[in-house]
Amino acid sequence: MRRLNILAARLAKLLILTALVACDNVQWGGSDVQIVPPPPAPGTMGIEPDARVFGELGLPSGTVLFHVARDTAGTRLIPVAEVSGDTLRTLRRPAGVSPEAYETRFRQAVLPVGAQFDVFRRGARVGTMVVQGHGAVTRCGLPTATGNVTTVAAAADVRELLAFRRGLAPEPRGEYAAPQVTGSIRTYASIIAERLILQAGLPRPRSWAGAQRDLQAIEIMPGGNPEMAATYLVGDALQVGAADPNGYSVFYLADFETRRGYQPIYQEVRNYSQGGKAAPRLVDHLDWSRNDAQDILMQVFGEDQSWYQSVTRNERGQWVKTWEAERC
Repeated sequence: MRRLNILAARLAKLLILTALVACDNVQWGGSDVQIVPPPPAPGTMGIEPDARVFGELGLPSGTVLFHVARDTAGTRLIPVAEVSGDTLRTLRRPAGVSPEAYETRFRQAVLPVGAQFDVFRRGARVGTMVVQGHGAVTRCGLPTATGNVTTVAAAADVRELLAFRRGLAPEPRGEYAAPQVTGSIRTYASIIAERLILQAGLPRPRSWAGAQRDLQAIEIMPGGNPEMAATYLVGDALQVGAADPNGYSVFYLADFETRRGYQPIYQEVRNYSQGGKAAPRLVDHLDWSRNDAQDILMQVFGEDQSWYQSVTRNERGQWVKTWEAERC
């Protein structure tokens, strides 16, 4: 009997303690007792960015498109823009936010060390990039990252790729197989460029081979022949820097037609005497807007900076510019 009384007393104490844990405000003998959780340990009081913080700091809240550039100095991961429906949205630090605060938050939220990114070439997923360090800040104040890229053998020598944070990448469109620059592409490249130059009322270059600065074969539409992207420059180089004030640039995309050969489907002719230097070139393409049409990323070189723009095929079948980054 005595053992039962002892057991009952212990159970009563246990019930009282349980009640205290379950309640955050109880009365005991006329006194209020509040159960308050312990404060966080020193160094753990970081604030997780919420939607308001993201908005105030101008941080991207959606999927970000990245440009991966590989050279002898290493590999850089460069933020291009935030994907916004069928177009892109320029990333920019708000005027009222300090550069230091923006850089710190951007690296924490978008480019944390150890983060993995899916990398793409010509619409196919070809590997992975892991962020290993902080890269330089761009002219527009966007932080970049450095890291290591592992790709399939076929893309081992590719110097430029597109990338998305792991889990946010669009669906790839099959295995990577780089289309080749054919004899037909080489034959038509300067023919198309000459036609566009004359239509713009500009003088022919002294040498077509010297004016041709970039020529790539791509596959952006179904069919047997690859499309091509070409850049021609007069009085200029395909890099950031000064140019001849009377120079010009020609960029175009061309598709093959059985009866007519290659014909331009998108073109830009920029006369530097009217609008200043702007020399575009193809970076890569991928359906990042997820609308079953290939989106094309271009990099444009100016006198003191470079920027990006995108081209895609609209519902009427026309290739149009859908976005161009604001210059800093």
